[in-house]
Parts: sequence; C-alpha cells; structure tokens
Amino acid sequence: MKAYADLGDLPEDERIEVLAQTAQSAVVGFVVEDNAKADRYLLKLGPRVRLIGRGPGPVANTVLVRIGPLES
Repeated sequence: MKAYADLGDLPEDERIEVLAQTAQSAVVGFVVEDNAKADRYLLKLGPRVRLIGRGPGPVANTVLVRIGPLES
C-alpha cells in the first residue's frame, strides 16, 4: 500500500469515494484548503467512515482531517 496518493487531479466526488473506500480498512488523513471544504467532504463521506480528528494541516492555512473504519 502506498503511504501517499495525490488525488488532486480527480473530480471531487471521485476523491471522496477513494477516501471512503480506503478508510474502510485503514486510517486516512487528507488535507484541504479550509474548514468549509473539510465540512463538505465530511458531509459527503457521511456515515461510511469514522471521524478520528481534525486540526491544522502541515502547511499554513490548511486543515488535516483523519478518518478511519467504523468501530464495530
């Protein structure tokens, strides 16, 4: 498994689908430009994944969101 994937060239809905599928079996972190975009991604991800955390991203003015599998 790759530790990093640049999904920037995919349409937003395809990026979100890749995140959802990957987060079914692993913790995934993704970086977006602002809280509004993070909120939109989380809304589209819906109940398929568990929100683990959210905070400042690795680059100024970004947001890091961590998601993972639903707990059984």
